[in-house]
Amino acid sequence: MFSKLSKHSFLTDYWQQQPYLFVDALPQAVDLIDGDELAGLACEDSVESRIVAGYDPQGEWVCHQGPFPDFDYDALGLRNWTLLVQGVDQWDDALRALLEHFSFLPRWRLEDIMASFAPQGGGVGPHFDYYDVFLIQCRGRRKWRLGQQCDDRTSIQVHDTIKLLAHFEQSACVDMAPGDMLYVPGGLAHWGTSLSDDCVTLSVGFRAPSNDELFSEAIHILSDQLVAEHRFRDTRQSLDDDPFKLNDYALDYAVRAWRDLPPEHWHAALHEALGRLVTDSRYVGSSETQTSCDVSHIQRRLAQTGSLVLRPAPHARLAYSRTQLFANGVAFNASESFSRQLCHGKLFAPLSAEECRILVVLLNEQLIELTGQAS
Repeated sequence: MFSKLSKHSFLTDYWQQQPYLFVDALPQAVDLIDGDELAGLACEDSVESRIVAGYDPQGEWVCHQGPFPDFDYDALGLRNWTLLVQGVDQWDDALRALLEHFSFLPRWRLEDIMASFAPQGGGVGPHFDYYDVFLIQCRGRRKWRLGQQCDDRTSIQVHDTIKLLAHFEQSACVDMAPGDMLYVPGGLAHWGTSLSDDCVTLSVGFRAPSNDELFSEAIHILSDQLVAEHRFRDTRQSLDDDPFKLNDYALDYAVRAWRDLPPEHWHAALHEALGRLVTDSRYVGSSETQTSCDVSHIQRRLAQTGSLVLRPAPHARLAYSRTQLFANGVAFNASESFSRQLCHGKLFAPLSAEECRILVVLLNEQLIELTGQAS
């Protein structure tokens, strides 16, 4: 990836600032998956997929949600449609291995790999994303038009099933061949169109929780800590001459209740909210295996080997802070040492009873599995 541009230069001059085309950056991605394989995945109930059809930015666009076990692809015609499949890294080890190329960025921000297949003219129209994305050409060729910087005030067309920009101001255009990769920073308008009949593009996105999501989650966490008996009480000043009026003294009760919460509670709730949001698993495949493990089993294994090797499930999302471990949107109070070891796949004795309990929960939820003894 960084044979023609240093990692430092990319992070300093391009990351979250401007697009960059990596030419022949990931030859490992060439021909990893084709349209037939994506169509097969789109038939499964446990896979999120959709088909978008259209070509004229101001014309009629339609979006069909999967699964598509009986969908007639011939009815779509030979041009101007796209099949999109989310979370393909959960179903293919080689695709999942591509994520290792992005280890220079926070792993907890990585989303999934979305794959699209399109004949000539296929695309999802001019749009923008709030998150950063790397677009990797896997098969065929695709043209990408790059446009203006967008935000919440940008005009969007009125469509029931798809969000298209009302206006697209092209500023650059690039053609991509297999192995090429285009970085698009969050908010930048882009519009991809297939130039061949076998176009497969992989999309690696990075999560960017909004302040609205962050604060809503934090307030939800705080609300679980509050007690019901703390309720509004009248004061002499809140008793107004007009029985229908909420006067300033009454309204200030809400402000006082907000201010009376200790700052450390707010800090802890916001920290936990961020961890929950970035590890929440949106595309979870089903597992046919059943796991039953208890604390005594973990303790016996540790007594025998002194260490455990763990492997995360394809759909597992793990992260940690100084005081908490996050796994698929759930927060556990845990030491930084334990959490770091678990996230990196190696646990060493001794483990506390609480750490064993957390490990058992993750094993039984099939987010991780035991594979052997650490060296």
